[in-house]
Amino acid sequence: MAVVAGEAQPEPREPMGEERQQWLRAAVSEALGSPGGARGELQRCLGVLARPCPGEEAAERGQGDTGGHEGALAELAELCESLDNATDFCSLGGLEAVLELLGHPWAPLRAGAARVLGSCAQNLPGAQARALTLGALPALLGGLRGDPDPRVPPAALFAISCLVRAQPEGLEQLEALGGLEVLGGALQSPHPPLRARAAFLLHCLLKEHPRLKGPLVQQGLVAQVVTLLRSEHDGAHEHGLGTLCR
Repeated sequence: MAVVAGEAQPEPREPMGEERQQWLRAAVSEALGSPGGARGELQRCLGVLARPCPGEEAAERGQGDTGGHEGALAELAELCESLDNATDFCSLGGLEAVLELLGHPWAPLRAGAARVLGSCAQNLPGAQARALTLGALPALLGGLRGDPDPRVPPAALFAISCLVRAQPEGLEQLEALGGLEVLGGALQSPHPPLRARAAFLLHCLLKEHPRLKGPLVQQGLVAQVVTLLRSEHDGAHEHGLGTLCR
């Protein structure tokens, strides 16, 4: 092409640096779903969970030994917020892996497993149905009702919410297992965030399923909410009032 005198010419491009090339390769790899992408990360995290946890071998060494497993669970919870990743997680046997950890001796792993379960199930009906079939709800209700570590009940409640809202089978199981009573009991928790989340879930369930009003009243919900409202004001009060107005 002829060059016209006085016309601005494009500056020659500098060669792409090695760091930029590595970033570009990683981005393309993830976009194409190769082993370096999200599915590969899911597999890597599940591989970590499949290894023996040091805390199981020497409990006296403390919770710090479970750091690798805790990190894998935290990453899985974040990854599974994507529906595509959650679907892959289920296909890789991830639900079975985390369900085993709901009864682990170390509280951070119990809480982490519940968070992963909730993240995976919250918008994925197939994952909800599979988790319910595997018996997730009884284990989660046990964690909400009586786990001695304060980190576990909020995570269990999150997962319970993801399994019972807009999920008829989950709600049926919740009622059959006495879960409504467990939710009412959570209103009396000494931990304000847990009280608020329990009140919110009860409010939502009553709004979505007005027929639950009778069973909840019979189980003492009114007295539980009144006790809640007499306590120092916190985030649970608004949702507690909402349950009384249903």
